[in-house]
Amino acid sequence: MTTSDMASAQGGRATEGREALMRTARTIAAAAVAAMVLLLDLISFSQLIFSGPLAESRVAGMSAMLAAYVLGSLVFVALRRTVVVSLSFIGAAAIVQAAIAAAVAGELRDAGVTDPATVGRIVLVACGVSTFATGLVFALLGTLRASLLAQLLPYPVLTGFLGGVGLLFLKSGLQIGAHLDDPAAALLGLLDPAMLDPSRIDLGLLARIALTFGIGFCAFYLPRRIKHWGTYPTVILASLVVVHLGLAWQGIDTGAAQAAGWLIEALPAGSLLQAPAAMALQALDPALLLPILPRIATEIVVAVIIQILYVISVELEMRRELNIDRMFVASGAANLVGSLFGSPAMGFGRTSTLLLHNIGGSHWLGWWLTLAVMAALLVFGASPLALLPRPLAGGALIAIGLGLLVNLALACRTFPVWETGIALAVCAATALFGATTGFLVGVVLAILIFAVQYGQIPAVRRALSGSERRSSIIRAPDTAELLREAGHRTRIYALQGYLFFLNAQTIYRRSAAEPGTLRTLILDFRDCVGLDSSALIAFRKISQRAEQCGFDVLLVHLGPAARKQVERGGLAGPRLRMRDTLDEALREAETTLLAESGSGGEGAVALFAEHMADRLGCALAPADFAPYLAVRTLAAGEALLRQGEAADSLYFLEQGVVSIEMELPGRPNLRLRTTTAGTVIGEIGLVQGGRRTATAIAESPCRVVGVDRAALARMERERPDLALSLQRFLILELAGKVADTNRLLEAELT
Repeated sequence: MTTSDMASAQGGRATEGREALMRTARTIAAAAVAAMVLLLDLISFSQLIFSGPLAESRVAGMSAMLAAYVLGSLVFVALRRTVVVSLSFIGAAAIVQAAIAAAVAGELRDAGVTDPATVGRIVLVACGVSTFATGLVFALLGTLRASLLAQLLPYPVLTGFLGGVGLLFLKSGLQIGAHLDDPAAALLGLLDPAMLDPSRIDLGLLARIALTFGIGFCAFYLPRRIKHWGTYPTVILASLVVVHLGLAWQGIDTGAAQAAGWLIEALPAGSLLQAPAAMALQALDPALLLPILPRIATEIVVAVIIQILYVISVELEMRRELNIDRMFVASGAANLVGSLFGSPAMGFGRTSTLLLHNIGGSHWLGWWLTLAVMAALLVFGASPLALLPRPLAGGALIAIGLGLLVNLALACRTFPVWETGIALAVCAATALFGATTGFLVGVVLAILIFAVQYGQIPAVRRALSGSERRSSIIRAPDTAELLREAGHRTRIYALQGYLFFLNAQTIYRRSAAEPGTLRTLILDFRDCVGLDSSALIAFRKISQRAEQCGFDVLLVHLGPAARKQVERGGLAGPRLRMRDTLDEALREAETTLLAESGSGGEGAVALFAEHMADRLGCALAPADFAPYLAVRTLAAGEALLRQGEAADSLYFLEQGVVSIEMELPGRPNLRLRTTTAGTVIGEIGLVQGGRRTATAIAESPCRVVGVDRAALARMERERPDLALSLQRFLILELAGKVADTNRLLEAELT
C-alpha cells in the first residue's frame, strides 16, 4: 500500500469517527429533549390529577406514573420492536382521570374517610381500575384489528368534544400555573371595579396568570411557526430561566417561591419506589366504582381516539406505516402493567417519538437513555423537579388546550352551518358540565346525525315490475306474452343498507302507493346488512295492508339473523311468506298470475307443428313433420339429456315441465332454468354440435318430440320448404332467448 493510500484510509476512518461521534451526540441530545418533554408531562398531569384535597398524594401519584412508565415502556418495546417508539401519558385522558380521582375522593369524604394516605391509596386503586379497563379495550381492538372503528364517531362530534377538553385544559392550566383554586372566580374578581385600587391588586397573581398564558401561547405557537426540533425545548428552558431570574431579582428563595405559588411544592429526597397500588385493591369498595363507570367509559373512548390521531399524525410526518393495530396491542399491554400502580392511561407518544426520530435519527440509544432518566428519578429521587415553575407546568396544559381549540376553529371553517352548531354544542357541554357529560351529548348527537343522514339513503335501491324481471322458467311465447302484459301486478323492491325506523317506513309508504291491481310484492334483502326491531313495524304494516288489499308479500334472501327476527316477530302468515331466492319468489308470483288467468298449468299441451305454425304465421300440418320427429315420454325424475353427452338434436316440450341443471363436482346440481310446454330445448346442439353443457330432468311426466341432425339432413333433401320453416323457427327461438337474457342483464345492472 502506498503512502497516499494509507493517508486516504486514515482520513476515511477519521471522517467515519467524526460522523459516529456526531450521531451519538445527536442521539444524546434527542434523549435529553424527549426526557425534558416527558418530565414536563409528568409534572403537569400529576398536578392536574392530584389537586385540591388530593395534593398530599401527589408524590405517590408521581411515583406511580414513573413506575408505570418505566415498566410499561419495557413491555411496549418488547411487543413493538420494529421502530423506535416512545410511550407517553395521554393528555386528554388525564382530564377524565382527574375527574375520576376527584369523584372518588368526594365519595370517600361523604363516607367519612378523611385520612389523606387512605384516600390517596384508594384513589390510586380506582385510577388503576380505569387504566386496566383502557388497556383491555386497547388490546382487544388491536387483536381484533378493529382499532379504526373509533373513527365512526362523526367528525363534528369528535372535534367539538376535543375542543371542550381543550377548554378544560385551559382552566386546569390556569389553576396549576397561577396556583388558584377557582380560576373562573379569580378572573371575574380581576374585573371587579374595586380591583382598580392599586392597594388591592395582587401583582404576584397577575404575574403568574400572565406568565402561564404567555408560556402556553409560546409553547403552542412557536413550534408551529418555527419548524425546528429545538423550538419547544427552548421555550421550556427559557421559561425556567425567566422565572428563576425573576425570583432571584426579587430576592425570593426556593421555599418562599414554593409557598407563594411560583414553584411546585417540595419533593421528598430519596427513592420514590413504593408498593404497587394494586396491593390495596381489597380496600376499594366496589360501590365506589358505580358512580365513575361513565367516566371510565369516557376515558377509554378519549384514549382510543387520541391514540388513533397520534399514530396517523406520526405516520404522515415520518412517511411510514406504523401498524396501528399492533400499536394498540402494545399500548394495551403497557396500560395493564401501569394499572398495577394506579397510573393514568398511557399510549403512543407523538411528541417524544418525533423528537427521537428527528433529532436522534431513530437510534435505540436515545430511547434507552430517555428510559434511564425516568428510571433514575424513580430509584434515586425526583427532588430536583421541585425547581420547576408552576407557570411552566400550567403553560404546558394551556398549550395542549390551545392546540385542540385551534383544531376546532379550523374544522368549523370547513363545516356546514349545522355541523358547526353540533361541534360548538358538544364543546360547550364538555366545558360546562365535564368530559363525561360532553361525550354523552356527543354520542346522542352522533346517533341523530347517523339517523338523519342514513335515513336519506333510499332503502329501496331499485324497483322493478314482473315484466322487467321474470323467473328462470322458459315458457311458450303466448304464455310469456300473457305474463308480460300482467307483469305490472308483480313488484320487486331491491332493498339496501341497514333498515331501521326511518328508512323502513319509506318501504311501507312506497308499497302503499302501489295501484290496487298489485298481486305480489317481492322484497329482496340481498343487499341489506341487517334490520333492527323498529324496522319490523314497517313490515307488519305492509303485511296488514296485504291482507286488506289481497296481495302477497314474499321476503327473499333473508339472512339467518333477519329470518329469526321475522319469525319471532310473528310476521309470517298467509299473506307474508319467506322464500330462499328471488327466482323462487318470481316463479310463485308467475304461477299465481297464470292460475288466476286460467293458463299455463302443468297439464297444458302445445303440439310442435301447431306451435311452429303460430310462430311463423303459416299453415303446417302435424303429418308434415311426423316422418322426421322422434317422440319420447318421460317419467318425473327421468333425464332427457345429460351434461357431457354428444349434442346432435333438439327437443320440443309438448307437455310437462323440465328442469335444466348444471352438474358441479362434489356439489348439488345448480338449477339454471325451467321450461314448460311450448318451449325448445337443446337447439344449440342441433345447429352447432359439440357436447351438452347441462342436464335436462323431467319435473313431471313429459312428452317431447325431437329432431336430430340426420332427420334434419333428410328433411332438407326431401322437404326443403319444411326445413326452411324449421330454421326460421329456430332463429325466432334463439332471438327470443337472447332478448330475455339482455333484459335480465339490464335489470341486474340498473
